Amino acid sequence: MEKVILTGSVPPPYHGSSIYFENLLNSEIRYVFEIHHLDISDHRNLDNLSRLDFTNIYIALKSIVNLVLLLRKVKPGLVYIPVASNYLPFLRDGLFILATSYFSKAKIIVHLHEGSYFREVFYNNSFGLYKRFINYVLGKVSTAIVFTEGLKSNFKGLVKNTVAFPNGIKQEYTAGFKPADENRNIRVNYLGNLFESKGILDILSAAEIVTRKYKNVEFNFAGAWSEKEESTKNKALKFIEEKNLRRYVNFKGVVTGEGKRKFLSDTDILVFPTWYPYEGCPLVIIEAMSCSVPVISTNDAGAIPEMIINGKTGILTDKKNPAQLAEAIISLISNKNLREKIGNSGREYYLNNFTMEINIKNIINTFYKALD
Repeated sequence: MEKVILTGSVPPPYHGSSIYFENLLNSEIRYVFEIHHLDISDHRNLDNLSRLDFTNIYIALKSIVNLVLLLRKVKPGLVYIPVASNYLPFLRDGLFILATSYFSKAKIIVHLHEGSYFREVFYNNSFGLYKRFINYVLGKVSTAIVFTEGLKSNFKGLVKNTVAFPNGIKQEYTAGFKPADENRNIRVNYLGNLFESKGILDILSAAEIVTRKYKNVEFNFAGAWSEKEESTKNKALKFIEEKNLRRYVNFKGVVTGEGKRKFLSDTDILVFPTWYPYEGCPLVIIEAMSCSVPVISTNDAGAIPEMIINGKTGILTDKKNPAQLAEAIISLISNKNLREKIGNSGREYYLNNFTMEINIKNIINTFYKALD
């Protein structure tokens, strides 16, 4: 059995890449390869991600030392490293790659959990010496994984081989379309961290438009506010008061496990109007599809335009366009048959493309090909 080192962090805090990595660790990959986990987790809150502080420096240096020790002890055939799209985290990831190259003969696979930001912003805007560092370390990588064919351009000319396949989730979330009870409000829900760039204020602006026409609707937000988003939180609360939306808007806090499953099963429409610069292949969209929940999201954000067939498996709107978002929400509120049609098509699309089984099969095949 080939030995593989998986490098990555697990929750808490909860965000897409940590949730995905935890699912990967617990998948059937354990029965195909001898897995060793290099844990680089920082279990503080989201405000500490990518921050230059003593704890992050300590965790990075400790992780590099632990990787070297693990390489010498395990002598793996392959090392898997998720890579970031900003300076300090990629410096750490680059040192992981160099350590693996220097202290072992292992093949190196990197996994980009983001969209085109890596190439278009991070790489293209890096200063000369740092760009040469990126070129040098990626030259030692055997294979890079991205979410879609369109995102292969991130590593063009930098990595020998790039493969594309989307994220996947366990089928524990799956459920058929469940029509809304006519005796309760239509639930338009958001699930994710409460960042302005995830479209929180856009949803509230859309809610103000929607509630002029429909009173039997509620907007529920599940997720955590971070200290960095304090101004966003204040804007949101002020807007809710000024527009008299208090009766329509609820903040549920973080939901996980059974609470998350219940939140999704009680969702009639999921809205995710993100313009987050590091957006990749959002698990929340896949989770909603798995529950036959119609999704409204945004064009030109990570892999989303290739995850959603507009008008069939979901609805795509322009970024930062609350009026268009409101129009999409109204079209689904007013047409139960359309909600059901899109929800069921989304579930079928999930079963054919986004299950954890499909994702892990792709991971295993990629590992085998790299190991040759």
